[in-house]
Amino acid sequence: MNRQVCKYSIICFQPFVETGEFANIGIVLYVPNSNQLLFKLLGAKECRRITEFFKPLKKELYTETIHIIRAELERIQELVKQPPKVSVNLYDELIRPREGIIRFSQNRVLFSIDLPKTVEDLFEHYVQHSFAHKEEHEEEMRKRVRTLLNEQNMIETFKDGMLGDENRYSVRLPFVNQQKQTAIKPIHFTHPDSNKLIEHGLSWLGKVQQLDRYGFIKPDKVMFVYRPPETKQGVLFEAFSDISKQIEEAGILMIPITQPEKITDTAKHLIR
Repeated sequence: MNRQVCKYSIICFQPFVETGEFANIGIVLYVPNSNQLLFKLLGAKECRRITEFFKPLKKELYTETIHIIRAELERIQELVKQPPKVSVNLYDELIRPREGIIRFSQNRVLFSIDLPKTVEDLFEHYVQHSFAHKEEHEEEMRKRVRTLLNEQNMIETFKDGMLGDENRYSVRLPFVNQQKQTAIKPIHFTHPDSNKLIEHGLSWLGKVQQLDRYGFIKPDKVMFVYRPPETKQGVLFEAFSDISKQIEEAGILMIPITQPEKITDTAKHLIR
């Protein structure tokens, strides 16, 4: 797979500078090595949610703004393909902070093996809020684990609770056995980019290691019930493989949500 380093920025619509409020309306992605610029914008007709949010905004302001920014992006899209006449980074110039209705988020970086899909995924996440269209992954997993524990008459054994000491360091977990000092934590790795995936894994790895450092729990007394990325190849799966290896090397038990029997067997082992 050909992994490409990409820069991207979220395109924001801010009609009333005085309030500081804005809405995400698009994504622009730039590939430095190949001088490619891709983007995706909300359609000019998709104005209802914008005008509802920014009352009393007239829809004509939004639709005209979309036409203008689309034309500008298409112009820059063609320019970046041509040999530079001057040493100006057009992408950096595009997203440079300036006064106006349209502004761009700070530059972010990711790897991509499929540029159009990456743009689509970023757009669905940051503009269409795909994560909000369905129940949060870990809440859904928590309910599934609770059902499994209930079926095995272990629901009273693991309860939502804190591990640690408020005055030193503490972490709330959905399934804790205070007597045996063991815990179960559902964790998902279905993030839209590798940075978020790795950061999420490292965050929970760090929490367990800090609890261990203070003597509140041992890593091998913690089970992460996880959901991997949807794809089994590419940069996201490579990131998942890397972070899951680090978690396992620390001693934490890693069981996929798709193996219910192994989850309940491991839960039984944790309370022996």
